[in-house]
Amino acid sequence: MELEIGTRGKRHNHRLVRLVTAMHTYLYRLTGGVVGGLICGAPQLLLTTIGRKSGRRFTSPLLSLPDGPNLVVVASYGGQAKPPHWARNLMANPQGWVQIGQHQWEIRAELGTPELRERLWPVFCRYYPGYEGYQKKTDRTIPLLVLKPLWSME
Repeated sequence: MELEIGTRGKRHNHRLVRLVTAMHTYLYRLTGGVVGGLICGAPQLLLTTIGRKSGRRFTSPLLSLPDGPNLVVVASYGGQAKPPHWARNLMANPQGWVQIGQHQWEIRAELGTPELRERLWPVFCRYYPGYEGYQKKTDRTIPLLVLKPLWSME
């Protein structure tokens, strides 16, 4: 899997992003997703990835949409030129873990197809119109990543 890197996009305050992410993750885990499970009416999950350099686990709260047995997330990083760290971690190692509410399971990630993006991008933008602005800020095409559970629904 390979993510596109753009050239436009201003850097945002990484400390503030880390603080908000940590608080969201803490409250989500503390309440089993009661707090932080829905934002702007959109379902949120916690995605844990393995750091591509450190080998440590990192967790990010993300808006997600179901697509059959899979979950789909947006690698926007606020329209920055580079994809978010969690997405780059998944490109290096597609193994990860998802938590929705109190339920957790292992996933394997892959880059969404252009057809998937064409179908789901408008749905993501209806939940969170900010994605449209993020896409305008960067010259990379903001990708969707598919999180496939490592268990069968059969």
